[in-house]
Amino acid sequence: MRDTKPIRLLIAALGGEGGGVLAGWISNAAVASGHFGQRTSIPGVAQRTGATTYYIEILPGEGAPKGKRPILALNAAPGEVDVMVASEMLETVRAVQAGYISPDRTFLIASRNRAYTVDEKSAMGDGRLDNEKLEVTARKFSRKAIIADFGAAAAAARCQPNAVLLGAIAGSGALPVPVEAFRAAIEGEGKAVEANLRGFEAGLALAKAGDTKPAIKAEAAVPSARPINETENEARARKRLPVVAAGIALEGVRRLTDYQGPEYAALYLDRLERFVSRPGADAPLIRELARHLAVRMSFEDTIRVAQLKLKAGRVERLRGESKVREPDLIVVTEFMKPGPEEIFSMLPPAFGRAVLRFVARMGWTDKSFPMKVRTTRFGGFIRLKVLSSLRGWRPRTLRYAEEQAWVEQWLGLVERTLAADTQAAREFVETARLVKGYGETYKRGHHNWNRIVNEVVEPFLAGELPSPQFADAVLQARLAALADPDGARLGHVIDSVRALSAERRIAAE
Repeated sequence: MRDTKPIRLLIAALGGEGGGVLAGWISNAAVASGHFGQRTSIPGVAQRTGATTYYIEILPGEGAPKGKRPILALNAAPGEVDVMVASEMLETVRAVQAGYISPDRTFLIASRNRAYTVDEKSAMGDGRLDNEKLEVTARKFSRKAIIADFGAAAAAARCQPNAVLLGAIAGSGALPVPVEAFRAAIEGEGKAVEANLRGFEAGLALAKAGDTKPAIKAEAAVPSARPINETENEARARKRLPVVAAGIALEGVRRLTDYQGPEYAALYLDRLERFVSRPGADAPLIRELARHLAVRMSFEDTIRVAQLKLKAGRVERLRGESKVREPDLIVVTEFMKPGPEEIFSMLPPAFGRAVLRFVARMGWTDKSFPMKVRTTRFGGFIRLKVLSSLRGWRPRTLRYAEEQAWVEQWLGLVERTLAADTQAAREFVETARLVKGYGETYKRGHHNWNRIVNEVVEPFLAGELPSPQFADAVLQARLAALADPDGARLGHVIDSVRALSAERRIAAE
C-alpha cells in the first residue's frame, strides 16, 4: 500500500532575504526530481507584525495515485510540519509558539542570527532577547535541528542567505531530492547564478558538518606581557585594575581615547581607581562600574553624533546592509532633528544656560530643526567634518560640564551606598543605564534617575527606611524606570517605598 502523505515544509523569512526565491528553488527541484509539488506564500507586514511564510507540500512521485492529480493543502497546520526552515532565530521561536514545530516530527533548519525588533531597540536598557534561551527553546521543540549562523556564511560567500539555506536543506537529506537537482534549480533561475552557487556550497558544507553550537563568549583576556604598541593608559588599566575588570577597562580606555583623547581616558582610570581596594568593591562591581562609566563619559552630544556618522567603515557596513553590488553607488542621507538643547549646549556653560533660559521663556524648548544631510556628497560630508573637528572645544561646553557633574554625583552616591550596603551599591551602579542618548530620551532617563536618587536612595542612606529592603528597592525602581520611561511604574514603586517609610515612623512612635 502506498503512503500518500506529502512532505510538508514551512519557510519563515524576513523581507528582502529571498524567501520566495528559496521556495521556488525547492519546488522546482522537487518537480524536476519526479515529485508533485505545490507552494503558497503569506506575505508579512513590516517584517514584525506578521511573519512572511512560504508553505510547500511535496508528494513523492511513487506515492501518488495512478492517473490522478494529487490534492495538496495551501496552508500549514500546527503539528503537521515535517521540515521547518527559518532565516532568523526569533522567527524560529515564533513558529514554535504557533505550534508549527513539534518534537515528534519537525526537522528544524534555522539561522542563529538576529534582526532586532523595534521594542528591543527602543528599550531604555538592553532590551535584546536572550539568544541562547531562544535557541534552547527551538531545540527543545524540534525532533532534529541544524542551527548555524547562516547569515555570516552568506556574508562570507558574498550572496543572499536563501542560497545558503538551500544548501543546508540539500545537505540535511530532509527532502527526497538529490543535491544536483537543487544546483540545477539555481542554474535554471538564471539570476546571480555564480553567487548563489557559492552560497549553496557553503550551506551544503554547514549541513555536512552537522549541528553547530554557539561559541561561548568569554571575558576579554588580559595579556600578562605588555603587548606591542600598548599605550600608557592601556598599561595602567592592565596593571592597576582587577583582572576581571581590566578587559572592560581596556575597551573603555580605547573608546574614550577615540572620543576625546588620552587625557580624558586617564581621567576615566582616575575615577575607577578610587574604588580599587575600597571595602565591598570587588572585581565584578568594578567591572560593571568600568562598563557604565565608559558609556557615560562618551555621552552623545552633537560632536559625537558627527564623529559616529563619519566613522571609518560605516559606508561599507551600510553597503552590506543594503545588499548593493560592488560597482553600485549608494547615497547615505542622515535625517537629523536637533533641538535647542542639543545646539546651545555646545556653548560655554554660563552663556549656554542664559540662552536656554531665553528659549524656555519664549516657549521654543520643544522646537526642532529637521535636516537632511547627505554624507556621501561633498557638502554633507564637510558639514559633519566641521562638527566632528570641534572635539577640542567639547571640554568648554555646557553639555560637558553637566555630564561631568552627573558622573561625579553618580560615583559619589556609589561610594556612599557601598559604605551602607554592598548589594544596594551593585544595583545603584546599574542605574546608569537610565541616562543615555539625547533629546527626549535623555531628559526622561535623567528625570527618572533623579527620582530614584531623591525618593529611594537618599531616604535609605538617611536611615528613614529599613536597610534590609535597600537593595531590592533600588532594583525594583530601576526595573520600573527601564520598563516604562514615562515614569508611571516608577511612581508605583516610589509609593511603596513611601509606605515603608510611613510604617517605620509609626513603629518608632
